[in-house]
Amino acid sequence: MLVVASLVFPVAARADEASDKAALARQAVDLSIAPGLDGRIARMIGQAVEKLPADKQAQARADLLKAAAGTREDLVGVFATYYAGAFTVAELKELSAFYSSPVGRKVVQVEENKPAAVDAAIQQQIMKLVALANTPAPVR
Repeated sequence: MLVVASLVFPVAARADEASDKAALARQAVDLSIAPGLDGRIARMIGQAVEKLPADKQAQARADLLKAAAGTREDLVGVFATYYAGAFTVAELKELSAFYSSPVGRKVVQVEENKPAAVDAAIQQQIMKLVALANTPAPVR
């Protein structure tokens, strides 16, 4: 019986550790990335809905938000799985502590509430990089 127990308990301990790590990864993602996803999804839905006739917008918004919930959850799951593989348990605890702190919450809030001019400037720089990447190298 002792032999069986010694073989089973390490497996159970590893399973508990993996479960704890997955939960910590999910917590870190919920604090750091998920708020941004929520904002981006809401903006995308808003842009799509504003093109519709006024009398159709409320229902379309409700339908799109309901449909987007599954996609949002899938995205959070992808990030959580990635974080669980990329960070140690100690690092995940640090990430969660940071994003739970006042300055961590402010980082998320500042990122999500960038002025349109900042987003436009970022987009302009990205377009420069895309153009550069698509420009053939000079022949020497």
